[in-house]
Amino acid sequence: MKQSSSRQIIPARPDEGCSELLGFLAVSLVTVPVIGFNVLLLLGFYLYPKHVGLFVILPYYTYILALSRPERKYSARWEWFSRNFPLLQTFRRYLRMKVIVNDKLKDAQSKEHAQFLFAVFPHGCNSDYRIALDGMLFDAVPNVARNVTSLAATVLFRIPLVRELALWTNCVDASRSVADNLLHKGKSILVLPGGQAEQIHTVYGREIVYLKKRKGFIKLAMTHGVPVVPGYVFGASDYFYTSSFALNFRLWLVKTLGISIPLAFGQYFTPLCPRPVATTIVFGDPIRFTTKIDRQPIVEEVDQAHAQFCLALTCLFDHHKKEFGYGDRVLEIC
Repeated sequence: MKQSSSRQIIPARPDEGCSELLGFLAVSLVTVPVIGFNVLLLLGFYLYPKHVGLFVILPYYTYILALSRPERKYSARWEWFSRNFPLLQTFRRYLRMKVIVNDKLKDAQSKEHAQFLFAVFPHGCNSDYRIALDGMLFDAVPNVARNVTSLAATVLFRIPLVRELALWTNCVDASRSVADNLLHKGKSILVLPGGQAEQIHTVYGREIVYLKKRKGFIKLAMTHGVPVVPGYVFGASDYFYTSSFALNFRLWLVKTLGISIPLAFGQYFTPLCPRPVATTIVFGDPIRFTTKIDRQPIVEEVDQAHAQFCLALTCLFDHHKKEFGYGDRVLEIC
C-alpha cells in the first residue's frame, strides 16, 4: 500500500528544542504536584478518615460522579491551556515534537463536515505525547481540530487533578456509548487502541503494537461510515527503559482488574519524565471501509478491514522509519 509522499510538517515551535534539565523541570512541575496531592490525600484519609472523607473526598466524588460528568457526554477542553500553556510548550520542545500530515489527509480534512477516527500507535508506557498532541492538531488539521476528541481510560477521570488535565486536553471516557454518541453528532475521535495491554508490552528499542485483537475501533468506524486515519509516533517506544519483571503478573492485573503497572525509567532514571527523544507523529491516508449493508458490518467485513488497516499501518511505518532514524527496526504486531 503506497503512502502519499507530499506532506505538511507542523513543528512544536519555530525555536524547537530545549535543554534536558528544563524539560525535566517542566514535566516535574506537572507530575510532582499531581502525584503529591493524591499521596497527601490518601495519607490524610488514613490519618483522619472522618474529616478528610467527609469534607474532601465525599464532596469531590459526589461532584464528579453525580453532578458533573462531562467525560460521559462531551469534552471540557480549555483551548488556551491545550495550545499555549507554557509547560506544555516546553514539553513539546523537549521532545522536539512534529506532526506530519500528507496531502490526502490535508485535503480531506478541509472539506465541510469532515469526520475521522484517528487510530494512533504505539501507546507507549504512558502515552506521554498525547497531552501535548492535542494543541498541535489546530495547526495539523485546522478544519476539524475543534471537533477531535480523544478517548481516555475511565480510571483517569477518577483521580483528582489527572481528571482535570484529561478534560482540559479534550479527553472523554473511552466507553463505546460515548464514542457512538460523539460520532453520531458528527465529531471526530482520536483513539490509542493498544491501551493498557500495549503499555505492558512496550519494550525499549522495539516497535511493538498490540493490534491483532483490537478490532473494536474498526467496527466502530464502519458502523458510523467514518474513515480511519492511521497514525504512528516515532520515538514513543524509546521514552523509557523498560523491564519485563513480573510480566505475566502485570498482564494478569490488566486482564482481571484493569490495572496497568508498567515498569519504566525515563530521564534521570525516574518514572516521571520521558527521555528527550525526538518525536514525530505521522498520519497516513484516510481509509474508508465499505459494507454490503450500509453501516452494518458483519464479522468477515470487520476482519477484512482490520487486515487492511494493519497493512496500512505497517506501510506507514516502513515508509518513514529510515527518515527518522529507525531504519533497522521492524514493526511487530502482537
